Amino acid sequence: MYLYIKGMETKKQTLQAQRNKLIYRISKLNPWIEGTVVTTTRICGKKNCACHGDGPKHPVMYVTWKESGKTISLYVPKRLEAEVSKWALNYKKLKEMIRDVSNIQKDIVRLREKR
Repeated sequence: MYLYIKGMETKKQTLQAQRNKLIYRISKLNPWIEGTVVTTTRICGKKNCACHGDGPKHPVMYVTWKESGKTISLYVPKRLEAEVSKWALNYKKLKEMIRDVSNIQKDIVRLREKR
């Protein structure tokens, strides 16, 4: 019985070490922004621009997310597009790491069930 409990403790310590590494990685992952990056085209405000006729529309970027069941869009200025894309990617990584920490915590609880 001692070996079984000792084996459980070793497994628990391994899981806790994995969890702590993930939590450390989470602490280093910033900044982030909730939402999905969407690129589209639009007509500008200059009446003489070709985009008002048959010319090409201007590419634009938005970050979209849901609030109370409604999709909210936030325009991203050109100068921030690369940064905001990285923030959105960081948010996806963050969600994945949080899920991984939660799964490790569930595994730790399952170890206690086996006693």
